[in-house]
Amino acid sequence: MTAELTAEGLPLPPEAVEGEPEEEKPRRRRKAIILLLLVGLLAMLVTIAIWYLIFRQPITPLPPIPVSQMPGYATFYRATSPTGVAVSPSGDRIYVTQTEGPRVGLVLDAGGNTVGTMVPPESTGALHVPVYAAIDPLTDEVYVTDRQTGSIYIYDRDGAYQRTLTLAEPRPGWQPLGVAFDKAGNLYVTDLSGTSQTVLVIDRTAKVTRTLGATSKLSFPNGVAVDAAGNVYVTDSNTGRLLVFGADGNVLAQVGRGAGQGNLGLPRGVAVDSQNRVFIADSSAHGVFIFRGLVEGERRLEYLGFVGGEGTGDGLFEFPMSVAPDARGRVYVADTANNRVQVWSY
Repeated sequence: MTAELTAEGLPLPPEAVEGEPEEEKPRRRRKAIILLLLVGLLAMLVTIAIWYLIFRQPITPLPPIPVSQMPGYATFYRATSPTGVAVSPSGDRIYVTQTEGPRVGLVLDAGGNTVGTMVPPESTGALHVPVYAAIDPLTDEVYVTDRQTGSIYIYDRDGAYQRTLTLAEPRPGWQPLGVAFDKAGNLYVTDLSGTSQTVLVIDRTAKVTRTLGATSKLSFPNGVAVDAAGNVYVTDSNTGRLLVFGADGNVLAQVGRGAGQGNLGLPRGVAVDSQNRVFIADSSAHGVFIFRGLVEGERRLEYLGFVGGEGTGDGLFEFPMSVAPDARGRVYVADTANNRVQVWSY
């Protein structure tokens, strides 16, 4: 094959030749691909540089550092069918209600030694069944609910009976069960009376100032707790829910019943610690669920984990009913059917 010639008899330049030699085509494609890759790499480097200059952080977030690890089993204190437990911030006083045996409350020191008792007031023919307990943050007095008599008894720090709560406007037939305080000293009580079971908010003058859950179809609300932001956590036992009410009384978030991770069974007592961790004693799961509490702008609880399991050995539970944290990283659980209060620690 001879090259094409010009009029002067010289060979034509390559660009003047129609078509392109076959051996040149793969070479040109490779060059184009390499060029595209270089342009893409340059664009990615420029994007990373701009992102870093603006946000000072990597595009892909680093794995979060856990705020806390799960608590580990520490020890236990003996009691008779303990249902309610409350503890002072320093842990030097632990208050335990007993629904069987003598049915008096126990006052324990940090070592689990009994230093006092909480005896219900004398009343003819009344069968006292103390259930849950909470500590008034302003006076250190202990409030104990007695659903059987429709009463809330108030004791001093060492367990001496002081008085029975008298509402500013009497509520005949009310059945107080769960009890908690907010940081301002307002009292929150779950009331099982009537067809519409609710949570009552009671101020320092014993006046009911708010009612929560009237439209939420609560069924046997048990525990109640209040976080630092004023959100109210309520365990609705018969529906297997945890409901979180905001300051306006509306439901902000909830955890439901189920078999999946973090789903509840028969939730009873609930508590929130200073680190905004939410503890739920679950009788049918025989343990304690732990969640991260709500933060502003969020409408869901972050599931952190579960401790316990059914049994009588160390760190196991039989139908736990309530839970209370202190300020030292310890968590106290009323292990009802095992007749003890378990202490877990971080």
